Amino acid sequence: MNPPKYVVLYADDDADDLSLVQEAFNRYSDNVELVTATDGLEALSYLNTLGNFDPVPCLVILDINMPRMNGKEALKKIRDLDRFSRIPVVLFSTSSMPHDRDYARQYGAGFITKPLDVRQIEAIAEEFVSHCAEDIKKGIRRQTS
Repeated sequence: MNPPKYVVLYADDDADDLSLVQEAFNRYSDNVELVTATDGLEALSYLNTLGNFDPVPCLVILDINMPRMNGKEALKKIRDLDRFSRIPVVLFSTSSMPHDRDYARQYGAGFITKPLDVRQIEAIAEEFVSHCAEDIKKGIRRQTS
């Protein structure tokens, strides 16, 4: 039986950004499943439908500017959910405003300004995958008990 893949949840309403990030994660498809959502509500809905034996994302990436529920609101709600409160979250945005960075820090999240080219996105994907692998080594489990 194959071990479960690392799950990365990525929420962004921009189809081009979703496509670029999916392409960057494709090289890790043997080890990583990228689950996408188009807004914060869809991301939360995905998390709330996970059963006790479903793999929990090792990382959640949230675009800040999305319709219905933006990344900041979704981050706050994720932190309020006991089961997911310790999942590493990164706010991923075109913004480089200090108040956005401060908000991410306040809720224990990382902050990355969206890159402009595929090479930068691939480097960031590699960093994200390494982050997941490190968390697994430290004992943060892919599944809850």
